[in-house]
Amino acid sequence: MAPRALSQTDTSCDSPGSSPDDRALWGPVVEELGAAGFRPVSFEPLAGDVSARRYARLRLESGEQFVVCAYPGDMADVASRFLSATELLNSAGVPVPGVERHSLAGIVWILLEDLGPQTVFDRWEGGGLNPAALDRCLTEAVAHIGRIQLLSPDSVRALGSPPLDRDLLMAELDLTWERFLEPRGLVRNRTLAEQLRALCSAVCERLGSAVPVPCHRDFMVRNLMLRPSARQGAEAEVVVIDHQDLRPGPPHYDLASLLNDSLALSAGQRRGHLAVLGEDVDEFALYNAAVAQRMLKIVGTFAHFAALGNDRHLPLIRPALRRFFDALDALPEGRELAPRLRREWTALAGERPGAPA
Repeated sequence: MAPRALSQTDTSCDSPGSSPDDRALWGPVVEELGAAGFRPVSFEPLAGDVSARRYARLRLESGEQFVVCAYPGDMADVASRFLSATELLNSAGVPVPGVERHSLAGIVWILLEDLGPQTVFDRWEGGGLNPAALDRCLTEAVAHIGRIQLLSPDSVRALGSPPLDRDLLMAELDLTWERFLEPRGLVRNRTLAEQLRALCSAVCERLGSAVPVPCHRDFMVRNLMLRPSARQGAEAEVVVIDHQDLRPGPPHYDLASLLNDSLALSAGQRRGHLAVLGEDVDEFALYNAAVAQRMLKIVGTFAHFAALGNDRHLPLIRPALRRFFDALDALPEGRELAPRLRREWTALAGERPGAPA
């Protein structure tokens, strides 16, 4: 989780943390690190996202660098779940940040491998990845999804996160309703609101009726980083972060998130990575249902972040809505309503209906 928070600032670089509460938190953490034998040359609190976790970069006399993730005392269970999920993913051959040391008693902290300030998304958006390099990252990430799905379902359930089932999927869309659709007047038409509610229920029912598989739950380019290879000339390794919410979920949910969340890919760019679905119509329907639910869900999440003062995800809302419309077009239950939603919502948003994704 820590590398994600480091990169999710308003620039492509880390930025200092400034909360007085954060500064008070770090004193005991530094003392514990010193007692454990770590000799800091510098300790730099870093700005994160809206999470209650706090992050800092630790530079040692030896020249080593680490990321420290500190948790409030009542989140020790979350830290423990992160460590357990790390072990599970390591056992499946899924690269995750290395854990150097941790403490779950008193002050809760985890000392992690420092993977730098940029996610794959940051590199792509900033021009640090060309299309071929992004495609390679996505190919490797799809392989990681396959490894995650091979995990024992019982071991994933034992982590304690609730399954991403029909009820939870629907609850996520209820939040989008409250945080985004209603405040912007997008469901003020009663008939449209009822039709959309029924459609959301049908999409979640389709997803919830499928046999669940282990999934990351937030598998996107903003949660992927690159680890330089130790071998000269070899490609950097794609590393998965923010994995403490590993849980059972719908088939293809991680794939839908990877290929649609935050990325404006063309249909051609997606096509090659969808080969894992084969030619099965039902599998594509599950994928498109996952895209529809995920895209509408993250619209609400981004709106919620903005309400809490972190508005840098707002530019991702319109592309997410366009992907939502596209996914509905590909679903039998969504084809009738999708054109109306596309027409009315884009008009209310001041956007040209045919604007490219």
